[in-house]
Parts: sequence; C-alpha cells; structure tokens
Amino acid sequence: MTISDFTVDMDSADSVLEAMSECLRLDEELNEEKPWDGFVVVTGLNEVQGASQAWRFVGKETLPTPVGIRNPALDPDLLEWLRQLTADPERGKWQTWIARYDLAADSFDHTFLWPGEDEGFNVLGYDTPMATIETLNPAFHAE
Repeated sequence: MTISDFTVDMDSADSVLEAMSECLRLDEELNEEKPWDGFVVVTGLNEVQGASQAWRFVGKETLPTPVGIRNPALDPDLLEWLRQLTADPERGKWQTWIARYDLAADSFDHTFLWPGEDEGFNVLGYDTPMATIETLNPAFHAE
C-alpha cells in the first residue's frame, strides 16, 4: 500500500489526513493484534528526528501495539508535508501528531501539539507515560 493508492489532494490537509488515516486503519501489523476497539498512534517530529508509538484499546485496557514501520502514513517526507500544511502562522510546525481511531464510530480524531504543549507525549524520547495514553481510550471516559 502506498499513499498513491488513494485519491489525495496534496494541497489539502484534510485530504492528506484522510489518506493517512486509511493507511493506519489498514496497517497489517496493527491488525494482527485484533480484536481491538480502536488505537492511537503518536508521532513526534523535530528538525533532526522522528518517532512513532502505537497503542490499541481493548475495552478499558490500553496495550502497546506494533504499527508497520513502512506504513505510508509514517513516511518522513509525507509527515513533513503534513507539518507544512498544518503549520500555525505564529507557532510554526507542530511537534506531535496524535491520530486516534475509534472503531465503534469508525472515525479518527487528529490532534496537533506544538513544542511546550506536548507534555506527556514525548515519543521522541520514548518516555510517554501509559497514564497519558490511557486518557485517550474512549472506554476510559465511558461510565
């Protein structure tokens, strides 16, 4: 699977995010871990490095999960393009992208965090507390 497998308007952040979301949803490694009720992929980027981590939601349980390193959604050039499309005029490019998928709603939420806003989501340092990720699990809030 490549990003060119989808109809994408490369000048539209929404179109790029839609294609990237589909690539994540169809990821073979992530789908090996089914059943799940959803997942979250957190990607951190700066000028020198990038990193991604993924977790799947199984009811109220939040578990680490693999995501394909060759997944087109995680391609460094595409991520940099997305950063350019979604840059804030005052803050510049974001540092952290949170892509959360909820199977029940069959929908993605996308959150962008700029330096200083991404406390608890330090995937660049592989120091993301599980408690932070658990708050993203839709079942965590259902009571």
